[in-house]
Amino acid sequence: MTSPAHLAALLLAAVAPLPARADDEPIPREVQFAVDRGLEWLNKTQDRTGTWNAGNAATAAATGLATMAFMARGHVPGQGPYGDTVNRGIDALIALQAHDGVIAQSSQGQTMYDHGICTVALCEAFGMLDDRRQILARNAISRAVRVILDAQRLPKDANDQGGWRYTPQANDSDISVSGWQLMALRGATNAGANIPQRAIDDGIAYIKRRAVMGGGFSYDGNTDPNAARTGTGVLALSLMGKPNEPEVKSGGDYLLRTVATPIPADGHYYYTVYYCSQAAWQLGDKYWTILNQRLSADIRAKQKADGHWGEGESSDSYCTAMAILALTVPYRYLPIYQR
Repeated sequence: MTSPAHLAALLLAAVAPLPARADDEPIPREVQFAVDRGLEWLNKTQDRTGTWNAGNAATAAATGLATMAFMARGHVPGQGPYGDTVNRGIDALIALQAHDGVIAQSSQGQTMYDHGICTVALCEAFGMLDDRRQILARNAISRAVRVILDAQRLPKDANDQGGWRYTPQANDSDISVSGWQLMALRGATNAGANIPQRAIDDGIAYIKRRAVMGGGFSYDGNTDPNAARTGTGVLALSLMGKPNEPEVKSGGDYLLRTVATPIPADGHYYYTVYYCSQAAWQLGDKYWTILNQRLSADIRAKQKADGHWGEGESSDSYCTAMAILALTVPYRYLPIYQR
């Protein structure tokens, strides 16, 4: 049982200013400590099938995010203290892929969220896998990319062209789902896949249409901007080779104006801090310096005594994985998030 003194020490560590550190340390010790405690909790809560529980069932998205959280801290599949954990996560993702190529649980309505996240996870792990798993992952990635490309090509109105929505059969689009698919395509490119340039160009054009005059990005063209949508737009354009577009700069300025601590828990807290951290890293300079300090302190303050994060937004495994991914950006171990 955690003593009151220990709880007080954890709280002080969570809200203390970021300390000075050696040049070879990408993140402060306090952040490393928080991340490592989170990973210990994830390791203990992985199911025997390699998945992570989300409510009453293990979801593909939670498994993909949790698997990436270990790799984001530098834990390699098959090696070190969490090598088996990561391998089981990869095996679970491959096993979850359906005959049609979709990586998701059929009982859920937002399958393209799961699919995009899991495709990213497989792509990020691909170069570190053993020969047997690499063959399986290559086949899974190929089939997953085909789902993404086919879904993008469905007939859509001019406003939705180039994007994606909740299911592979959807005829509309939103920036959130589209962001994950574009990250998956970028990850697949890093893994050696040949992605048609038209798919990239159409995806970029869709994200740019979500830019709002005055800064920020909207959800689907009929909504106001917010931090999560703007982080998605900035990250997507940066990863697709457009870091100097005016929409990226205005999006960064929007984040500086709107992301203040404490960050409102509007039902999408972990999604917001994940995307804002990734966007801030791509923006660099003052955007990273200012936003990282705000986000890091806020995230660490929400960590529970046993190492996990969770505020009712989704499963604790999802919240914990997203918090870790937000805190570990400077490690640059995940290829897709390198500048």
